[in-house]
Formats: sequence, structure tokens, C-alpha cells
Amino acid sequence: MRITAIDFETANYSPASVCAVGVSCMEDGELTDEYYTLIRPADNVSRFAPGNIRIHGIHPEDVEDAPGFHETYDKLLPLLSDSLVCAHNARFDMGCLKAACRNVGLPLPRFSWFDTVALSRKLYPSLPHHRLNDMCDYLNVDLNHHNAASDAYGCLMIVVHAMEDTGIYDIEELLHQTGIPIYPLR
Repeated sequence: MRITAIDFETANYSPASVCAVGVSCMEDGELTDEYYTLIRPADNVSRFAPGNIRIHGIHPEDVEDAPGFHETYDKLLPLLSDSLVCAHNARFDMGCLKAACRNVGLPLPRFSWFDTVALSRKLYPSLPHHRLNDMCDYLNVDLNHHNAASDAYGCLMIVVHAMEDTGIYDIEELLHQTGIPIYPLR
């Protein structure tokens, strides 16, 4: 089964204001696809908040010539289809995907997802924090935090380490054994 990790960055506090996306895909233990792009937010959510810029370093001028969400959606669909999707703090990323789709009138892609924060907490309960940067530090995964491509890759590497640490390489079995729920995107 293909596992796809996704990460969004937003221009402001609106989840529809996606300004970058990163995706990393793995199948049969091998990294198969990676995708990253800046995204020009839709006009109605295009204001960049200073706090968001401080977090990810993306400025309005960086996305002037970037594709809009319509074009990005066409690239994302084949990566998300037939995958079990994960994200770190996945409700945020799934909320971004849903809000961006609804904002520009696109149908929601169909897939199921799980949260690597929950998986991290379950498998590494003694750690004081389970933020993405803390998990990547603990697992010795290089991370350029808040770069969507790096964050997606870091998230996928949490799954890889979870499989190695448990000896369970079937993701659905791993999630079942650890009690981590799988949700449909709705």
C-alpha cells in the first residue's frame, strides 16, 4: 500500500490560504514520489499575516508567479489517490485541503488518513514533546522545519521508524495494533 505524507503552509489564519504544499510517497519501503510547490492563494484569502511569514518565511512576492490551487490540485490528485495519507497534526492539513477545495469549488479527493502525532505519542510515550521537529530530532531525521517538502518527508520518516521499531511493515496492521484511527476525508 502506498503511504503519502502531506504538509501545507498557509498565508494567514484561514485554512483555505494555502501557500505551499509538500508531498512524500512511499510504497514497499521505497520513496516513490516527492512533490513541492509554492501556491498563489485565492484572491479572497491572499493576505499574508506577519506571524505566518515568520513561521515559514514565504512572502507575497514569492507566490506571485506560483500556480493557483486549481493547478496544484491536478498535481496532488494522483499522489493522494490509492494512498493512505498521513500528516503531523493531520487535522490542520486535512482542514487546509478541504478549505482550499471548497474555496475554489473543487471536489474533495477521496482517501483515508491518519495522524503521525498520535502514532508518535503511542510509540514514544516517554518523550516530553511530539512536535514534528522534536520527533525528527529524536529519530535523527534532517528537517528544515516549516518547509512543506521537508515537513512531509519528516512525517513519512516517522512512519518508517515506527515500522522499523515495531517490526510491523503493513501500515494498516501497524495502525490497528497501536490503536491509531484511520479517518475518511469528508
